Formats: sequence, structure tokens, C-alpha cells
Amino acid sequence: MKTITLITLVSTLTFNLFAQEVPYLEQSNSPYRNMREGKSHLIDSSKETGISKLYKDTNSIEVLRKIISDKSINRCATKVVSAIKNKLDINHESDVKMAILGLRMDDSIDDISANILIEAIDIKNLIPNPIAKNDLTSDEEDQALEIFHSKSKDIANKSLCIEDVYRSLVAKLSSDSSKFIKNLKHINKLALDNNVINENDFQTLEKLRVKKVYEWPLSLSEYGQSLESISRKFPLRTKETAELITDVKFRGKRSLRQSLYEKYDSTQIILLANIVRDLKKRLESNDITININYVNQESEVINLSPMEKFRFILKLLRKELATLNNGTLLGGRPASYMDIITASYEVGYISSNEIMALVSLQEIWNPTRTTKDKVMYWTKTFGGIASVFLPPPFGFVAVMAIMLIDQQLADAPVNRDSDFNLL
Repeated sequence: MKTITLITLVSTLTFNLFAQEVPYLEQSNSPYRNMREGKSHLIDSSKETGISKLYKDTNSIEVLRKIISDKSINRCATKVVSAIKNKLDINHESDVKMAILGLRMDDSIDDISANILIEAIDIKNLIPNPIAKNDLTSDEEDQALEIFHSKSKDIANKSLCIEDVYRSLVAKLSSDSSKFIKNLKHINKLALDNNVINENDFQTLEKLRVKKVYEWPLSLSEYGQSLESISRKFPLRTKETAELITDVKFRGKRSLRQSLYEKYDSTQIILLANIVRDLKKRLESNDITININYVNQESEVINLSPMEKFRFILKLLRKELATLNNGTLLGGRPASYMDIITASYEVGYISSNEIMALVSLQEIWNPTRTTKDKVMYWTKTFGGIASVFLPPPFGFVAVMAIMLIDQQLADAPVNRDSDFNLL
């Protein structure tokens, strides 16, 4: 714990030296400011040393803040990387990466935008192989050229993000024929030979192709648009940290937060978050009643007991998520319970304290215990009426705990046999 504290203090002092006359972060116009991630998982003590060397006796942090705040380029990863190279007069991949991580350590960007920028570093330095595969017929070549023609103005428009234009072009080619994705190099050369694009644009597209930019799950402009939309609709969010959401141990090299933005746009994220918003409102309600309207008789009102209320809310949550996953609003990408928790944290419906409460429930995460053991534990813990009298947020945490164990019972995010029924 002392080592971690020391590293943090050294980092803070280092950047304070570099930025004595630089405006505070709150005054920065960077659209990617770190609001939800806390300390970066991309930066260890060795990288902090490299960043310190890069910024020694320079005003680099001020220059980098201006670059990432420049609205004319900050939606394009390739343009930001190019500006970093030019303004700091660096070209080596490791130096550029250190500069990007410097922005991250300064909190001017978060891990998701840092990852995208790092992916874009070596695009300008790639040398394409001159040999191109071709197994297209003449008709297929004409079809590909027609698609290229439809994008030629966008390719030539330097105010646009070339990586987004190329991703859109490849997506259109792929939707028309599965053969096109295997012949992208030949199609690029075909466009050059037929004067659809010029030599400079051809070289740029080739570098994007070699880098496989079309396989990026998320571009900087897409991420920026989602952040802007969520920030506009939830302006009162405060800066928080939740390692459960930002740690990379759950899904390979990606955090739950990054996976959320790669799967869903801002509208879909808000839809998922609203499930938890409604859940919390129901848990905090005074009572839940069932009205029975008889024919020609006085109606009957049944008040649910605390345990019945708890179980009803639990079933309703399952039903709402199952209905959402079974529809078209999520674009065929079913959401898990961790997705709705992450979305709720992102918009501010769940606090970092509630996330920490979930993390502290070791019976959920303990890999040495079987799912049956976990279910038995939570059945005993929350099976009695007394448990539902616990004040919020513990009532909410209890529901989330049961949901997470539900998810461990099967590979599918929802149980299609029962989750559409309330009773």
C-alpha cells in the first residue's frame, strides 16, 4: 500500500512541475477527460519513469492538452497522433506512446481513448507489400469500383476522419460481397488505376488496410459522440472510481467499461441504465399492491409482504432484461447483468460505493466455490423476511448479487424459459 501511494505522489509531483502555469484539468476542453476510471491500468511504475523523461525541461503537457482539446482534430485518432509527432518533434513509436500515456496520467484522457490512440500510432509508418491477391470477376471489380466512387469525395475530404471513412467503405464492401474483404488491397489498387483516388490517398488507405482499422471495435469519433451524448443528458455526474468496472481482468485485455462502449451506442447504454434506475425506485417504494377488479363487486387490494415485494421486483428485473434482449433495440447484442451494472455506473445511477459493496461480496466472485454453493449461501442470506428491511443501497446490492449468481447458472444472459413471466 505504501509503494502504491509513493508512486502516485511521485506522478503527481512530476506533473505539477511540468504544468505549473497550465490551467487546471477542470478548465480543459478535452472531450475524453477521465471521469469514471480512476488510476490507469495502462501505466505502471516503469512507464511513469519513461513519461517523466519525455517531459523533462519541456512544456509538453501543455502542448498535449492543447492538441487533445483542438476540436478540428480531436475526433480523429490519426490526426491526434500526427499532431503529437509534429508538435513534440517525436516519431519513434515508444515516444509517441509515452506522450499518449502522459495525457492519460494527466487525466486529460481515459483508458479507452488512450487505447484507441495507441492503436493509431504506427499507421503512418507502415510500408505496404506491393503484391495484391485477386480472385474477383470483372463484374465484381465494377461493383467494388462503384462503391469506391460513392466514397471518393469523403476520402478526399481532409476535414473528415480518414479512419472512419475507410471503416465505412469496408463495411459497405463487406455487406455487398464477402469476397471483397479478402481482396481489399486489389480493390484499393483498382481505385488508384481508375483514377478514383490519387496516389497519396492510395498510400493512406493501404496503411489503414494493413493496420486493419476496419476491425477496430470502436473509433475515437464514435467514442467521442457517445461520451458527448451521455455528458449532455447526465450533466451532474461527478468524478468517481470503480475498479470492478475499469479493471481488465474480466474480459481479457478490455475492461467492462470499454466492452460496454464497444458493444453499444449512447442510446443503448442509457436504455440499459434505465433498467437499474427503475429497479432502485421500486426497491425504495413504500409498498406494492395487486388490484383485483371483480364484476359487480367491490375491488380487492392485496398488499405484498416485504419478501413478496422483494421477489416481485427481482422477477420484474429479469423480465425487463429478457424482453430487451429479445427485441431489436440492442441490435442483436444481448446484454448481461454486468452490462446493466456498468451502464448504470457510467451514467451515474450507481455510485462507486455501491460498486464497492458488490466487490466486497466475496461469495459471488470466489472461484473455489461452486455455483450451487453460491446459490445456497444467498438463499440463506436473503431468504428471510428480515433481510429486505436492510436500508438502501443494501437492498439494491442484494438484488444485484442474486442477478450475478443467476448469470453464472448458464452461459446465456437470460433464461428464455422463465424470464418473460412475472408470476
